Amino acid sequence: MQSPNQTDRASALLPEFKRAMRRLAATVTIVTTRHEGLRYGMAATAVTSVTADPPTLLVCVNRKAGIHTPISESGSFCLNLLGVSNRDLVAPFSGGAAGESRFVHGDWAENDEGLPYLRDAQACLFCVTRARLAHGSHSIIVGEVSDVRTFGEVQPLVYQDGGLFRTSGFDPVD
Repeated sequence: MQSPNQTDRASALLPEFKRAMRRLAATVTIVTTRHEGLRYGMAATAVTSVTADPPTLLVCVNRKAGIHTPISESGSFCLNLLGVSNRDLVAPFSGGAAGESRFVHGDWAENDEGLPYLRDAQACLFCVTRARLAHGSHSIIVGEVSDVRTFGEVQPLVYQDGGLFRTSGFDPVD
């Protein structure tokens, strides 16, 4: 539990924290799950790998998001890494649509377990939930990767400073 002084400090830091985090470029993803026969999905950038042995990643989900209960209870999810060609999916999966209506956008299929995945994503990582930790307004969901599918060339869709960008022609840093 935070003391009133800690809460005041956290509130004072919020604008600068948000400004700093807008400078952290991240590949845009769509996290999907199936629960009680329905598909759920949301756009996310709060995603990272955790370990390669075993292959594990995490995704942060706001507890107020419509996908929170389904992803928490389903026990599995798919992380779809978006490419530049998937740009039009960001709006519907960021709140521009709700529930199943989000899935009318894009070319979706299902794996053998019924998890929805985007056929033309840069990559799809199918995960079994191994842990969930509540922190602040979000849950940190840790998934062990059970299957990976990669497609096409590497042309990730990147979110930075409130906008969407393509990355290509990177020059290596010596």
